[in-house]
Amino acid sequence: MNDAAPNEPNDEPPLVTRPEQGADAPLEPAPPRPRPGFWEAVAWCLVFVAAQMFGAIVAVCVVFAAHTFAADNPDQFAKDQLDGFVKAVDPKATDPRPPVPTAFAEALAYGMLAAQLAALALIAVVVPRRIGPDWKRQLGVRRPHLLHVGLALLIVPGFMLSADAIQTIFVHFTGVKPPAAARALNSVFGKFPWPLTLLAVSIGPGVVEELWCRGFIGRGLCARYRIVVGAILTSVLFAAMHVDPSQLLVFTLMGAYLHFVYIATRSIWLPILLHMMNNGVAIVLVLLLPPDRVERPTPDVVLLAALALMIFGTVALWTSRATLDPVTKKDEAWWESDGWKPEYPGVSAPPPEANVRLAHEVVSPAALMFAIVSFGALAFLIYKYMV
Repeated sequence: MNDAAPNEPNDEPPLVTRPEQGADAPLEPAPPRPRPGFWEAVAWCLVFVAAQMFGAIVAVCVVFAAHTFAADNPDQFAKDQLDGFVKAVDPKATDPRPPVPTAFAEALAYGMLAAQLAALALIAVVVPRRIGPDWKRQLGVRRPHLLHVGLALLIVPGFMLSADAIQTIFVHFTGVKPPAAARALNSVFGKFPWPLTLLAVSIGPGVVEELWCRGFIGRGLCARYRIVVGAILTSVLFAAMHVDPSQLLVFTLMGAYLHFVYIATRSIWLPILLHMMNNGVAIVLVLLLPPDRVERPTPDVVLLAALALMIFGTVALWTSRATLDPVTKKDEAWWESDGWKPEYPGVSAPPPEANVRLAHEVVSPAALMFAIVSFGALAFLIYKYMV
């Protein structure tokens, strides 16, 4: 019944329609699930490996053809180079192995560099189109905190030695050894310019593999399966992309730690930095030190110091992790109810117009102090027992 007086206008206009309430009311469509999912991620990883192989094969063929046609006897030159390469990578060969012939070694080195450039081109084409124009914000392509940069550099020797210890244990218990050709291929960069070597082995893989695995692939898997499961799946795919069964475990664990660094810092540049330093220091040691020094077992006391560095460095990194905070204290209640939230579990930063900003927790002074002490102790022990 309408209680309004007969001569007074009705406050409610006629023919007002209201949205249906109850079970029959139409539901809003669910937002699309972030991509890629698992099987799409597998397919994209295969595409990534194929792109790298294509770039490498093209570069090797072009460089080797240039050397061959410049030779006095192209047919004999090509035969000698290929025969020498086969002998250098023959799994039945005994040490000392003959080095990879110079011309073919140079072609392989340019092939490795071209593989990284092909992968970078793939990222430039795929990532912005699959994620959107704000892909940099969503993947955490942002300037890292200086403390996190220092911690990442501090962790490098512990990261490398811990990975080496895990690999040694894995080989001991499984008997699965690295391909016999791996050591021969290390000599490929001995005759290659240093800047190009670092691009091919250190900078290139660090940039492209982290952007692709931790960034693009990890974004979708963490969004769909939550951070822990998504990081594990991403790390397994990262290891499988290296096509080396003997290093499947160590690459998986290294990938998981790189993902931890990514989540803690919310910046893709930190796992890139750690990845680059790991590869760069390793290739420098291989090229500068004699083989017997490189293959010498690591003393247990050095491994203990490396483990301590990893533990304390990890605690320092996590206690200083990046967080989301309201811009001002008065916005705290608003932020918890209606403020910006990440689009999916991961590292996406708030857009500029959001009333939320990235901040950092206070690092544990004890963890930071012990990390620095562990680094100093490790440096001393390496000098004493391994240099």
